Amino acid sequence: MAKSVKRVSRTIERIAGEAQLIVLHDGSKVIDAFFTTLAPVRGFEKLVLGKNPLFVVEATMRICGVCHAAHGIASAEAFENALGVMPPVDGRRLREAIGLLNRVQSHLLQLMLVLPDLVSRKHVVDLLKKCMAMLSMVNDVMMRIGGAPTHPPNITVGGVAKPPTEAGLKESLRKVGELLKSYPRFLERIFAEDYTSNRVEAMKRHSVPNNVELLATHLFYGDRYSVDPSKIAVLRYEKYRGKEGGEVGSTTSEVALYNGRVTEVGPRARLALFREYSDRSIYGLQLARLKEVELSLHRISEVLELIRLTAPVRTMPMVYGYGTGVGVFEAPRGTLLHRVELDDEGRVLNYNIVVPTMFNIPVIERTLIGAPIELAEVIPRIFDPCVPCSTHLVEVS
Repeated sequence: MAKSVKRVSRTIERIAGEAQLIVLHDGSKVIDAFFTTLAPVRGFEKLVLGKNPLFVVEATMRICGVCHAAHGIASAEAFENALGVMPPVDGRRLREAIGLLNRVQSHLLQLMLVLPDLVSRKHVVDLLKKCMAMLSMVNDVMMRIGGAPTHPPNITVGGVAKPPTEAGLKESLRKVGELLKSYPRFLERIFAEDYTSNRVEAMKRHSVPNNVELLATHLFYGDRYSVDPSKIAVLRYEKYRGKEGGEVGSTTSEVALYNGRVTEVGPRARLALFREYSDRSIYGLQLARLKEVELSLHRISEVLELIRLTAPVRTMPMVYGYGTGVGVFEAPRGTLLHRVELDDEGRVLNYNIVVPTMFNIPVIERTLIGAPIELAEVIPRIFDPCVPCSTHLVEVS
């Protein structure tokens, strides 16, 4: 006798922003799933029209309070590509450090949100405090290198606005060194058998399906030559699912496909393509994110050691005029693209942003199919969707 299909709709908690998950299931496994976002559209692409590049870099960082620096760097890269500007070596190094600090910030925030899924309840509060202490140290380094813990004002067209002070650089290196010592000890506790949540075994057994592709352009920074923007199709969610109303309901999301295929971006994609990482399980995705924190801290330390405080950090002067450009950065959640067209005065004629969560929404839904019911809410959290980023666009007919 066939099992009856049940429909469950619930708000997903412990993610960046507001989203609703609609699940069709047979009582034990998910048959179909719809990940819909509830955040209002804010229209950043329209907001920046007619504005100058310096304003736009600052404005686009406000798309998100979590992956702020990633947007600032991708925006600056797009303008530099359009204007033919190359930042000085140390300017690019500092920008890379800022971007990786942002990645660590984001990964630690996500870890705090998913700790109840990874470890037993009695250990959550203790680990949460330790995670917050590490995040505080990262924020302090970001303030010294980027100019502020969030929306770092040092990111600008041509490089960075100013180098850190000698004392600031020395203290930043000291704190990153401390983090590199304490973080592995922190992970040991998460992985300890007596700490592990009873959900972990199910997370290890369920994997992202093989019909999901991977996309990443660089392990640490971003490379516009490793992605073809013409192969990215951005669709309204309803058009992608081929449905209006019904299970789809109301959503402000758009989704992105690469070369017509559902494509995962983010920590696992970067490690799989650049570090031969092969774990496709749900737990493997979270493990990739945890590994990226340590890799990023090592790279930050390496980059900061190379900084010469007397070297230039910004290309000046710049001539503003007509041009088109693409900026690509490996944001915490994956490949991020900013595309710009400038008029003869160097003001924005057109602006377009493709964010990682737009790629990953279809991946979340495909991964949910066949998953045990107890993982239905866990899977979206493990993918770490950033709802504010994915709802800044709207299609107008």
